[in-house]
Amino acid sequence: MFNNNLYPFIVTSMVGGLLTLLGSVGIFISIIIQRKVERLQAILEEFIDLSYQSDLNLSGKMFNLIEKYQMHYILPDNPRQIIMGYMNITIGMVITLWLGLYVLGYQSPFHWLSIIYLLPLIALGLIMLWFRRLLQYLIDIDDTPLLGSIIPAPKRLRSISYLSSFINVSVKSVLKQARLSLHFKKCDIKKIESPWMIILKEELSFDDFFYFLVCFYERTPLFLSFGEIVFDFPCDGITGKPSPIKKNLNIPLGEMQVKNESEELTANMLIFTKGEKYPINYQYTLKKGGAYYAPSENPEVSIDHQITYCLEKNKITIVKNESSLPFIKEFSSLFKLNGTRLYLPKITEGKISEENLKTSHESVFVD
Repeated sequence: MFNNNLYPFIVTSMVGGLLTLLGSVGIFISIIIQRKVERLQAILEEFIDLSYQSDLNLSGKMFNLIEKYQMHYILPDNPRQIIMGYMNITIGMVITLWLGLYVLGYQSPFHWLSIIYLLPLIALGLIMLWFRRLLQYLIDIDDTPLLGSIIPAPKRLRSISYLSSFINVSVKSVLKQARLSLHFKKCDIKKIESPWMIILKEELSFDDFFYFLVCFYERTPLFLSFGEIVFDFPCDGITGKPSPIKKNLNIPLGEMQVKNESEELTANMLIFTKGEKYPINYQYTLKKGGAYYAPSENPEVSIDHQITYCLEKNKITIVKNESSLPFIKEFSSLFKLNGTRLYLPKITEGKISEENLKTSHESVFVD
């Protein structure tokens, strides 16, 4: 049993020590939140302001802002380990002292009812561990959704759907800063009948959108590709730092067979995002230059009001389609947000079949 006269003072001492420790931790946490939110919100506001200046090439400045955002978002490893080590030592010492008080107040013989006296110690210990977890959430902020709605992770700033849905940024303006460009490159220069690789180039690696691409010779469709663009950049192999965004990214969309190589091809690409109801329409004119096709001028970018869509259970549902762009109705049932890119390497006399669809397994690369 425990000394009934001494036990209330033990519990009072434990509660007082807990309140003192949690008070200091609470002040530290509030300072961290305040400073971090202020800095990150200022950078985020500057980033949003830049996204509306679509007439200027601000991709370099937007890249630097995302890098700066990450610098303030992630606490370096050394301070992180010091803070958590201090917290662990403090909790260990406090619990040890509380156990010492229990030992001093204990009186034999032992009774099973004595375990009830340990309940305050267990409860206060759990509260301290919960506060430790809260502090760890604030330090390792990328591993928890605790402040995700206030402070998005740096990689979310490259997500077109996130920027459109939660921050209400103009999708058209952000995509203009990404400088989406379409290129056709011959897989093997030495072979005359070698297929052409279709590559979507991005000056800034914005992702999290669905595309639908049709390439034409005059009005005859030659190539079809659609799927979701999502990136998962690994951490830097040397520094271990995450890579929220990259420059000059190349996305292979598939291979195209062309028998009669013309000097000019055209292409239409629709961009679907989660926060909108009308897709963005890119119209390209590509000129041949040896073993490649490249845009002769900047693409014409517009909002296609002839198509209305909605997102249901990670699937794009076409609500209205008055566009003249072919094959949307035939393949709309496959418009799924599953991270895959499908393509038809050849379209013979406008005849298509889902069985002929192939998956583009080539990884994105930087040049």
